[in-house]
Amino acid sequence: MRELFSDVDINETEAAWIAQGMRALAACDGLAAAELALVEQFEHELGIGSTATDDFDPAASPLRGDGQKGVFVRTLVLLAHVDGRVSSRELEFMDDVCSRLGVSGDDRAALEVDAKSFLLSSLSGVEHYRAQAEAVGRKLGLTDEQIAAALS
Repeated sequence: MRELFSDVDINETEAAWIAQGMRALAACDGLAAAELALVEQFEHELGIGSTATDDFDPAASPLRGDGQKGVFVRTLVLLAHVDGRVSSRELEFMDDVCSRLGVSGDDRAALEVDAKSFLLSSLSGVEHYRAQAEAVGRKLGLTDEQIAAALS
């Protein structure tokens, strides 16, 4: 997961707030084991302690710039898709947080494509099941060009 944002400097305070937001998103429609595993992986990769008992305040963002906001939005999109479906509660949560951060329109759409392409890229190099991998990309809402780029 770290490679998704290796070009952005995330400090410990930002990492903890992002992890808290990820936990809040996961909890908004019932915490799934895969969601929890992704949050814990994020915490581990960034070397922060567990945020399991922390509260998330979307109005108290410590994020310093667009790069850090982008990391947060991409991690939310990944987390929302990890259990195979995005619930209406998860969409509402992401809409609210993105609005509070001032991430909307084309910027948000591009961040969502980045996250979905990253998710699909885990299937890159697949030959025998290429059609199924492409179907996953379409289910994620990616264009044929985005799918081809992710799978190459």
